Amino acid sequence: MNEVIQNMLDRHSCRSFTEQPIEKEKIDDLLTAALWAPSGMNCQTWHFTMITNVEKIQKLAAAVRKADNRPENYNFYAPTAFFIVSGERDNRNSFLDGSAALENVLLAATSLGLGSCWINQVRDVCDDPEVRAILTEYGVPESHIVNAAASLGYAAQPATVHERKENLVSIVE
Repeated sequence: MNEVIQNMLDRHSCRSFTEQPIEKEKIDDLLTAALWAPSGMNCQTWHFTMITNVEKIQKLAAAVRKADNRPENYNFYAPTAFFIVSGERDNRNSFLDGSAALENVLLAATSLGLGSCWINQVRDVCDDPEVRAILTEYGVPESHIVNAAASLGYAAQPATVHERKENLVSIVE
């Protein structure tokens, strides 16, 4: 099978990470993957924030937990890196562009031997005052909404593989 397609098939959500930090070279590769994602009319109106400080990741997780009424153990699965893609509020392509960038990061992570998990809750509460203050402190532009986020790190255990549902494809000839 083609190695790119095989990488897509190998990518699964990781919900348990080790404490091993991700090497700077791999962080740079992940950010390069994000920067080269497609965007509507190539406007590239996104902003990427990569948090590699575990205490700062957990500070954000605690604010999201509070704003979204999550259980006490909610912690983004304790990653060693956390990636946020944000976009201009009034850009109708913002979520689509952000999703493409995040998918590039998730696939790049798999190719680099890293685990990843798409996290939606930051998007849902990005305008909560406490969450917004932390996002602003971390460099997310105030004029942006969070499109998507991901936990990243070395997997502590193999990811669960879920079968694909049936009857999801139509071919018109």
